[in-house]
Amino acid sequence: MASSEQVATLHYAVRFPVIFKRLGQLVVLLAALALVPLAASLFFAEYRTALRYFLVAAGLVVVGLPLARREAPSSIQANEALAITALAFILAPLIMTFPVMTAGMGFEDALFECVSGVTTTGLSTLTTVESRSSSFLFARAWMQWYGGLGIVVLSVALMFGYDVTARQLVETPTTNENLDTATRLHARRSFVTYAVLTLFAVAVLWAMGLPLLTAVTHAMAAVSTGGFSSFDTSLAAVPGWPLRFAVMAFALLGAVALPLYYRVYRQGWRSIMGDEELRALVLATLVVGMLLAFFMHHAGGESRMTVAGNALLMGMSAQTTTGFSSVPVTALDNASKLVLIGSMAVGGSVGSTAGGIKLLRLLLLLRLFQLVIRRAAMPPHAVAELRFGGRVVESAELVRVLLPVTLFVVVVLVSWLPFLALGYEPLDALFEVVSAIGTVGLSSGITAPDLPPLLKGVLCADMLLGRLEFVALLILLYPATWIGKRSGSS
Repeated sequence: MASSEQVATLHYAVRFPVIFKRLGQLVVLLAALALVPLAASLFFAEYRTALRYFLVAAGLVVVGLPLARREAPSSIQANEALAITALAFILAPLIMTFPVMTAGMGFEDALFECVSGVTTTGLSTLTTVESRSSSFLFARAWMQWYGGLGIVVLSVALMFGYDVTARQLVETPTTNENLDTATRLHARRSFVTYAVLTLFAVAVLWAMGLPLLTAVTHAMAAVSTGGFSSFDTSLAAVPGWPLRFAVMAFALLGAVALPLYYRVYRQGWRSIMGDEELRALVLATLVVGMLLAFFMHHAGGESRMTVAGNALLMGMSAQTTTGFSSVPVTALDNASKLVLIGSMAVGGSVGSTAGGIKLLRLLLLLRLFQLVIRRAAMPPHAVAELRFGGRVVESAELVRVLLPVTLFVVVVLVSWLPFLALGYEPLDALFEVVSAIGTVGLSSGITAPDLPPLLKGVLCADMLLGRLEFVALLILLYPATWIGKRSGSS
């Protein structure tokens, strides 16, 4: 076993030339992303907003191009990839706050909206969105769309070194030397899948009767599992159950690991029938829907068909961490809120746009409990291994995979305390915190314009931590990431 001194010698701090170059490339990418809402603002003749997007794009190009042209090693370490990604999710909302403020929002609420958008959460301090400009509605859906794609690509870097999960995301050897190559390959495949899903969603929703802009914004918010709606009452304002469930169907597709679509393309749909996480997603959605139907029916007030429709839709929204709703959370009973809290905490699949702790981690935890129970009935000399997906899960790997579960619980408790201290109802406060950390966006009514700045800051931090699955942001803040011995490899 290696000593602590030996482990220290194997740890490399980030290399600043790599950070500067990749950060420059990131800034140029953000400039390109700003061109899309710029074009939308021009299309809708909202020239003041277009000017701000132009200034943002021009400024980012001026700053980013010199950095992107710097000489730097071609390889990239895992801590460098995670630090840069964390910076991306911090810089993007900060930069986009400037043009978003033209919608009549102060800096505080505009920043909250942008953090919620880029992290694909969907919480909003706005009391109404239907009176907002078309460019604003498009821009926040656009932020959710590229934020969702970003987390899918990040999933490779997050899972490198975790053999069971990484091999489900890419088909390349899971070694640090291949991190850059694997991420690029995964990014290309994910982008194609993500774009096709989105275009298909737009076409279907438009064909079913939604206006084009509404179809575009809801398609982007659904596939990214973001949940920003252009209606004040979310999906309750969408005409008819078929359209509502069509939107949620694309949210469910977004909560499936995107690499599975590539596998279907290459090997046929039968190749994914044995995927445990996919089956768990479908089962969890149905179970949550049935529990909600039971509690909502006993609460009374609606017909059985209406209750069943609302229950299934809310269950899909929570499990996929999308945040669309057909009934206000404030109208639900406490038992239904508890069911939604559990569903939001678990979330969707690894390698998808969904948030939460991820079903794969829950399955591994359940498999561990099963192993502990089995070992209690086995003789002392017997050997029982934890297996998942046909592979043995090593104890060190299990610890790393389940670490986000522990961090999720800790952050929920720490974030809950300020709400309790300021007198908010405990269950509603817990609901809001889990919704933020799970990047869901369903609200118990606490998130509002008059929410104290401290609590807005807590929710913003929760959204970032949850979207980055804690590890990336912790690595960014870890002193040894920046100070220490550096690799001399090129």
